[in-house]
Amino acid sequence: MQYRINAILTILIKLLLCRLRQTGHYVGLMLILIISSTPYSKAQQRELDSLESVLRKHPKKDTGRVDILNQLSLMYYDTKSSRLKIYGNEALSLSLRLNYKPGQAMAYKNLGLGYLAANANPVALDYFSKALNIFTALHDNLNTARVLNNIGYFYGLIKDYDQELNYMLKAYNQAKGSGNAAVLTVLLGNIGNAYEMGNRFEKARQYYIQSLNLAQQKQITGGVVAAYSNLASVSLKEKKYAEAMQYCDKVLLLKSVSDNFKPRDLANIYTIKGKIHYNLKEYDKARQMFTESSAIAGFIGNAEYLSQNYYSLYLLDSIKGDFRGALKNYSQYVKLDDSLVDVNKNILASLYQVKFDSEKRIAENSRLKIEQEKNTTIIGQQHTSQIVLIVGFLIILIGAVYLFRINNQVKAKSQIIEEQNQILENNNMVKDKLFSVISHDLRSPITQVIGLLDLWEAGEMNQAEMAVVTPAVKSSIRHTLELLDNLLIWSKNQLQGFNFNPLVFDLRYLATENIKGLQSLIQKKQLVVKNDIRLDTLVYADMEMIKIVLRNLISNAIKFTPDKGIIRISSYTKNSEIIICVEDNGIGIKSGDQDKIFSFTSHTTLGTANEKGTGIGLKICRDFIELNNGHIWMHSEEDKGSKFYISLPLNIAAMPKTTAVAV
Repeated sequence: MQYRINAILTILIKLLLCRLRQTGHYVGLMLILIISSTPYSKAQQRELDSLESVLRKHPKKDTGRVDILNQLSLMYYDTKSSRLKIYGNEALSLSLRLNYKPGQAMAYKNLGLGYLAANANPVALDYFSKALNIFTALHDNLNTARVLNNIGYFYGLIKDYDQELNYMLKAYNQAKGSGNAAVLTVLLGNIGNAYEMGNRFEKARQYYIQSLNLAQQKQITGGVVAAYSNLASVSLKEKKYAEAMQYCDKVLLLKSVSDNFKPRDLANIYTIKGKIHYNLKEYDKARQMFTESSAIAGFIGNAEYLSQNYYSLYLLDSIKGDFRGALKNYSQYVKLDDSLVDVNKNILASLYQVKFDSEKRIAENSRLKIEQEKNTTIIGQQHTSQIVLIVGFLIILIGAVYLFRINNQVKAKSQIIEEQNQILENNNMVKDKLFSVISHDLRSPITQVIGLLDLWEAGEMNQAEMAVVTPAVKSSIRHTLELLDNLLIWSKNQLQGFNFNPLVFDLRYLATENIKGLQSLIQKKQLVVKNDIRLDTLVYADMEMIKIVLRNLISNAIKFTPDKGIIRISSYTKNSEIIICVEDNGIGIKSGDQDKIFSFTSHTTLGTANEKGTGIGLKICRDFIELNNGHIWMHSEEDKGSKFYISLPLNIAAMPKTTAVAV
């Protein structure tokens, strides 16, 4: 009967989702359905209700009540951190009054987990440090391992993977003798996670498989789920999509038969499946997975998964051409991203680590002091020599520090002077170039026109002679206009800067518009210009800047390609970039000139029809591409042609993080 009810609910959910996806108002309903129908929420609620009932029946303020409060506090980890802190603080307050050390340590650990779940708040390290000191003093190796694991998990969240691995290995060595398979399963998985985040995938896979084998042997469902999830994640990063999908399906199969399934694990799996479908270009399936993951993440209040999924949905809408939807999802992503704690977690973690090490040194000094009291006679004899050695060492140390600081100051000032000299040299070079351009390239064509008009006005030139020289004068004036355009663009960039305004646009359309604008020059030389950029090639950059860059590159190709030559514009993707190529079969560039064509030291070269260059067009191209976080380079062979390349970053969704589990 229960199976039939679940089946009917599943069908209704799917029908409602299909309808609501058409309107975009389905997330709230998803949350309601998850809350009301997932086995995990029912199982957890039953356990919570049971513990709440036990607590109500135990009003006595004793150690038993502390233990119940700590159990309730831990139950709310990963769901409601506010409830965790309420029960954790009550447990801590009561255990301090009772001087109940195990209860104090457990309360500190649970409160640390609460702050850990709140965007890796560094306050968690303070609570973990207090818990670690008490568990160590109690010789409680298993709980000591749990706290070391949680400290490692914290460092993993702030991306300090070396520290994460260090603490995870310490935790595993501490717990090995306990025989607690559940804890060992988690620790093996977390060690694998640290290796994975450090891009050591083969090592990570070894630990994930060890964790899986132990969990299957001991029938630990949660451990099996975590191991399959981690194997799915590392397979995805290795681009083994079929294998990753198999592991995801195994997790979902366990969900259908298990009564204790964490929503966070489910959200993670749906996110991984979404990434797999995205990489396989199965965009509809990817959208479904990201949507389901977002619904679960919203229920448990996991802003990180929500942020990832909104960004992925924004990319899917951009690919689909639904820019309204893309803007909506991108706005949601930005709101969530801005709401996260904006602190330098690495620095704070380092400060807490210093505090942690300082407390260890204080404990060690206390032990040494006791030994010193037992050996007063020996210490008294050596006291004077020790003082002399310490003072001498301090003097040497202070001198070394002083010399080191003086040396660093001298180096820093020398570096500043060298940089200033380089800036002055570059400024002088730019000034000389501008004076040269203004005095020669701008003045000469105007002088020629004035001279020609003087001859015409004086009657020393007839109609036929004027017709002969007019094309040359027209070409000279066109060059002057192009030079003025480039000078205006460059001077605005130098004096005012450009407003960087990135947006999604069609690269093929932009190239086509540039070709149309240069059509008269192309027809004059009977050139063949091929636009081989694929349809719907979308780029996220400043369209006006890229338009100017393409116009300069195509214009240069026209100048240096002989009559009836071929110019080809193409693009392709490589890793996380799109590469644009403007290729011609023209006269090429001399090897001695190739290193300076993107700078103001470059000289101009006449085209195949004696067209002049401006000398600054490629400098502008480089500046604009760098403003778009891209690169520009070229390959050229004299008498064979040139290829100019532009690389621009693609906005591909970040890979999902693997799941490390706190215990």
